[in-house]
Amino acid sequence: MSIVNLPGLRIIPFKKYSAAFNMAADEYLLSLDQPILRFYGWENRTLSFGRSNFNPKGINPDILKDSSTDKVKRLSGGKTVLHHHELTYNFCCNSDLFPASILESYRLISQPLADAFRQLGLAPEMKKTGKIKSETSICFKEVSSYEITLKQKKIIGSAQYRRKKRFFQHGSIVIDIDWDFWHLTWNLPLDSQILKKRITSIYEASGEKPGPDALMENISDKFQKRFEVTATIEEFSDQEYQGIGTLMNKYRWKGFE
Repeated sequence: MSIVNLPGLRIIPFKKYSAAFNMAADEYLLSLDQPILRFYGWENRTLSFGRSNFNPKGINPDILKDSSTDKVKRLSGGKTVLHHHELTYNFCCNSDLFPASILESYRLISQPLADAFRQLGLAPEMKKTGKIKSETSICFKEVSSYEITLKQKKIIGSAQYRRKKRFFQHGSIVIDIDWDFWHLTWNLPLDSQILKKRITSIYEASGEKPGPDALMENISDKFQKRFEVTATIEEFSDQEYQGIGTLMNKYRWKGFE
């Protein structure tokens, strides 16, 4: 039995949006008052920079100038993430419904994600790690506590953000990796070599590429089972789109100012 009792769960189904919209939408969810599980994708390849690690260290300058690769600053902390062939999730909830411990909330939210990987025939690992001190700016180069790995390779990169009585956890679930572009993105050859040893994808691990909709349904089912709740699927309303629109400008890329 889950130690978390959700009063309900709204699922916002998968759709691709611009980088600025995605980050504005994640912030907007904090203004609502219900548990929400949102799935989304990215209209273009995107580099997202953590709030406290906003720097281009280790990134190929040509990629930073490339207009076909979007750049955006996240509300959450953490390292730089390259969003490409992935499904991104955001779980947003009132803080008092979860344990006060950030690590414990990470563990509870990671459980249904691990369940979804098991249904795919994979063997996910999820364990507490020691505090990591690293000079790298690359998120997928290191594993944090209760992040999911396959054969000790990272497959989901997640981060949390808390504001008053609400919090969200969002993360990138890697479906496939364009290694040529990954090698091109990270400026240091050693980073590229290390990344290949430290990250994996669903395709690399299983030989299958589940579509984002199928993967969304799998994860949604596992959230409902873990938290013993029946979900309703509800798209953004016109009013919510307007509210998100008022936040987008703060996330539109203005360079490293």
